[in-house]
Amino acid sequence: MLEKYTAGQDITSYCTRCKSNRDHTIMAMNVADIAKVRCKNCGSTHKFRDPSDTPKVRLPKAKKLGDADATAEIIWEAGMAAARGKEHVYSMAAKYHVGDIVLHHTFGKGIVIRLYVNKCDMLFKDRQRLMASAN
Repeated sequence: MLEKYTAGQDITSYCTRCKSNRDHTIMAMNVADIAKVRCKNCGSTHKFRDPSDTPKVRLPKAKKLGDADATAEIIWEAGMAAARGKEHVYSMAAKYHVGDIVLHHTFGKGIVIRLYVNKCDMLFKDRQRLMASAN
């Protein structure tokens, strides 16, 4: 048998502010359905949410790999084949020239492709990165 509720009664509902099932007071009814409730813990008023209906957990979107990674790797391989500059161990205090090969302790081998003031773009096997330099 279904229970009949009226405004002013206490009921358990999922509180959207507290993010848990809490005791609430029924504030408004819509015919036989509970419309609005007020949380006894935080005082917020919101729609009634049945405690048995747990909220859906959102998962982060998976990165789409493939095209961008494959393109960066193809460009990196072509750049490595065409590189004619000196090979350096990466240092933020070093000066680089376009075409230099850089050995980075985390990212591996990379090629200097563009120079800026105190920075340069380096293309590594996985992607292009903006790196500090003394240029």
